Amino acid sequence: MVSSTTLAVAKRKQDERERLIKQMEDELGCASEHPEDQEYTHTKPEQIVYNLKAKKQGWTVERIMIAFIRSACAAHRKTNCLTEVVFEDALRRAREMDKDFAATGTAEGDFWGLPSSFKDTYNILGVDSSLGCSPHCFDPTDKGDAEATLVKLFRKAGGIPFCKTNVPQTLLAFECRNPIFLTTTNPHSSDRTCGGSSGGEAALIALHGTPLGWGSDIGGSLRIPAHYSGVCGLKPVRGRWPVMGQRNSVKGFDGIKGMVGPMGRTVDDLIFASKSMLSLAHSTADIALKGEVLLPLPWKEVDIPKKLKVGYWTQDNLIKTSPACVRAVEESVRKLREAGHEVVEFHPPNSEYMISSPAVFAGLTSSDGYKTLLGNIGSDPMESSMRLVTLGSKLPSLLHSVLGWVVDNLLGDRLFASIFATSRPKSVQEFWEFTARREVYANAFRKLVWEEHKFDMLLCPVQAVPALEHGATKFLSPLSVSTILFNVVDSTVGVIPVTRVDEALDSHSEGFLNDSEGSWILEKRVYGKGGAYDAEKMHGLPVGVQIVGREWQEEKVLEMMKTLEGLIGYQA
Repeated sequence: MVSSTTLAVAKRKQDERERLIKQMEDELGCASEHPEDQEYTHTKPEQIVYNLKAKKQGWTVERIMIAFIRSACAAHRKTNCLTEVVFEDALRRAREMDKDFAATGTAEGDFWGLPSSFKDTYNILGVDSSLGCSPHCFDPTDKGDAEATLVKLFRKAGGIPFCKTNVPQTLLAFECRNPIFLTTTNPHSSDRTCGGSSGGEAALIALHGTPLGWGSDIGGSLRIPAHYSGVCGLKPVRGRWPVMGQRNSVKGFDGIKGMVGPMGRTVDDLIFASKSMLSLAHSTADIALKGEVLLPLPWKEVDIPKKLKVGYWTQDNLIKTSPACVRAVEESVRKLREAGHEVVEFHPPNSEYMISSPAVFAGLTSSDGYKTLLGNIGSDPMESSMRLVTLGSKLPSLLHSVLGWVVDNLLGDRLFASIFATSRPKSVQEFWEFTARREVYANAFRKLVWEEHKFDMLLCPVQAVPALEHGATKFLSPLSVSTILFNVVDSTVGVIPVTRVDEALDSHSEGFLNDSEGSWILEKRVYGKGGAYDAEKMHGLPVGVQIVGREWQEEKVLEMMKTLEGLIGYQA
């Protein structure tokens, strides 16, 4: 039952958004009426800035802004991806910049004249950062100092924020839906989710509604949407990137370190965004970085080895990976080997790191019984995608223990039981114990991968399946195991699309699970009768892979991503 408060707030927010979008459509026209806009919306962001500064004929900041406003409106009509709309202010700023440029001939900054979207979590002056929760609505950022540091730096470099994008309720889910702005759909298939929590950002980017975007990631929040929607994304490690000025769903939580990161249509877009932002962040000593604690590691050009040593795997050993996602990794492996790189199959001993990572993640994030997380929603109904995540924390301790025992001993699913057992309220002492476990896993993993095996790169699936139908995430939140791992062990990770689902190549047989050692409870929901994975229904959906490197090596990871992108030749 949806409360009257939620309904009233949702209506006001949706009406406000619709008014602002309709205003621009009436003033500027629709994208479908202006095919000439594609000259601008299909140009890479770095080239857009170059063309503006070079005064290329027909290229002005206002003209670029108009093209992307129309395209963003069209993307929203298709996917419901926008939350906050600042088109009018952005258009006014674009005209001011053109006027100043004509008068002075000065156009300074790597992002000069470039529009960009931001995930709803980023504070932007004059609008809410609501997380799709009614208690945070109509509470706009009212001071420039309170803006997200990345937003301030983007402005400082000449960029123009022009909209914010949708997220799952409280962020801890990968179905991009909340009671205020409702569901954002996949840009390739409206009956499927675009992923989360940076889902609106991925959908807008895929539909050329923004030159580039900015997401965040604490368990796959940037990478899963990139995989589902067929775009590129980079999850750095805390230290080099400014992170302040965002609304977090659990203030003060640092058990798993959330990170900001760029999203784009190509790896070149990510390189441009990362190089520009890191160079600016580490050369700025003004108010924009007030309170930030950054390692002194500005952007540096790197040369990657001509022969990379790559470790790969296709299974996370919790939920068997679908044929489509296995093929994405295997095709990448083949291309890398053909190019002369050393590629070896890699299995962490006993798979303890892969299985322990979701247990540690659940153990840490549920330490207060999700009271702080759920405190964001007030009287709003809890979204179904959060049910399994929060179930264990709601049960009385005795019932929780009994259910865990039943799942393990009577139902015979040790893996599901081991994760369920950790999802409960904990004492401070238990929280410290889980924090210590996190450090043990992370240190052991890093030592094994980077020091003993001396890999340059790891390659693996983003998730066991491509984009799911709406509602399918309800009992499948553990699918995020493959992304959670790299939040627990703190690695720099990029995602690129490499192929599309092919029903002729990627269907699974009746005995597909016969050799699986994963969680049968979860696998039945994915591959059983009427399960979430269906290659015929998924035909044509994008499939990505994760490219993993060491902490604080964004430059190397991006170059390795670009290498694989060039070998694969994926066509968006």
